Amino acid sequence: MTDAPAPRRALDRPLQRFRTRAALGLNPAAAPLAFFVPLGALLGPQLLGWLTLDVLAHLDVLVSVALATLGVLVGMALARQTTRVRPVLACASIEATVTMAVVTGAVFALIRTWGLPLDASPLAAALMLGVCASVSSVAAGHGAPLAARQVASNIADLDDVAPILVGAVAVMVLREPGLGHVVRFGLAAGLAGLATAVAGWLLFEVAHGPAERGVYVIGVLVMLGGSAAYLEASPLFVGLVAGVFWAAAPGQADAIVERDLQKVQHPLIVLLLIVAGASLRVTPIAVWLFAPFVLFRLAGKLAGGWLASRLATDLMPADLGTVLIWPGVVGLAFALNFQQVAPAATGGAVLTAVALGGIASELVALVVAPPTSA
Repeated sequence: MTDAPAPRRALDRPLQRFRTRAALGLNPAAAPLAFFVPLGALLGPQLLGWLTLDVLAHLDVLVSVALATLGVLVGMALARQTTRVRPVLACASIEATVTMAVVTGAVFALIRTWGLPLDASPLAAALMLGVCASVSSVAAGHGAPLAARQVASNIADLDDVAPILVGAVAVMVLREPGLGHVVRFGLAAGLAGLATAVAGWLLFEVAHGPAERGVYVIGVLVMLGGSAAYLEASPLFVGLVAGVFWAAAPGQADAIVERDLQKVQHPLIVLLLIVAGASLRVTPIAVWLFAPFVLFRLAGKLAGGWLASRLATDLMPADLGTVLIWPGVVGLAFALNFQQVAPAATGGAVLTAVALGGIASELVALVVAPPTSA
């Protein structure tokens, strides 16, 4: 077998330092925000203009389908977890909740103090920033001992779950505040995901051959993303409901979906990162939100990791918070979803702050929690 060309080897080695798992249910891949987000910005309407505003508008439907696909993968992986991971899930939820609370509370207070001229609910914007900050990943080559690295990786995987639920609430609050409205919209989104999943489950079982099943899988994913967009709900939440159902239902629905999605899961991540980069709008509001996002995300991760490690000293590594500084790509997915449903100024500012904050977090993590060379 011939060796890879020298330029490819030179590029692969630094990218492997960013090899993380984007979400629960996905295989690790090298998809650094620090590379693909600037690439998207370069291709976007502000610079080269290859991805024009019209192209981004047409890609919006594909983004909804990609977000629903991530939700499906997380839901199926979550439903397959055995009772052995319940303590890890509890610790991951605690760590994510602490980070969300720290970032949401601090950003909301600063928005009110600074009087930022948002065109949307300050609470919804602060809550979405908290949700985006709470998601983590772990570098595959991190220099911690293997056992500690595996636990930290499990924590980073499972801390996707609570943010998806809270992120769905943030989107509903943005649409129409009030507990009654949130409950009604949440039930509608959950029923849409469940009904679509049931329809897909019935179709998968009667399909004639892999090609026909593949068409059904793509069609059902488009329905999940489309129903979420129609309801102005979170595609991640709708996909999560469908994924949990397929994993729990009799038959091979989850295996069928997973097999067809394995080929496209990483290109979908790259697509989301490039679209996010092309959608960046560096406005004064985005700049004001960027610094608190990075600072309080770091504080929240350290505090949440410390608390989780104290509650399960026999299970968690002592430096858990430091390892979890690496940002999760799903956080950027939340910001893209928020941009879809929020007014332009606030949605763009939140997406820009999260994207630039994710890049900054990766650079901080390279110093504080560097991976070892493979």
